[in-house]
Amino acid sequence: MKKLVEQGVEVVGVSGDAVKNHQLFKQIHKLNFTLLADEGGSVAKKFGVPLKPGGVIKAKDADGNTVERKRGVTAARWTFVGGTDGKIAYKNSKVNAAEDSKQIMEVVEKLSQ
Repeated sequence: MKKLVEQGVEVVGVSGDAVKNHQLFKQIHKLNFTLLADEGGSVAKKFGVPLKPGGVIKAKDADGNTVERKRGVTAARWTFVGGTDGKIAYKNSKVNAAEDSKQIMEVVEKLSQ
């Protein structure tokens, strides 16, 4: 993540979870980027990301206890990179979370050449 920020990349995550869920998720996973709540799925729809119904999910809280949280919709995990021209320069609809930042960095490096 640090390398992406050094390249001038702004990272933003969007999901159907509520703001409160995002705050907890950021704290637990020590995330340093913005998470946006898209509980109705309007942002996902504009980008063509498939949606499933939300509901109640079980997650850990900051103390490691399992709690129930509300999710408006469940969006597929897709990654987009926007170019400096404001257009989508890269889209990955089959994201491997562990490799995602590496793939994004490769795209960013190619775009800056």
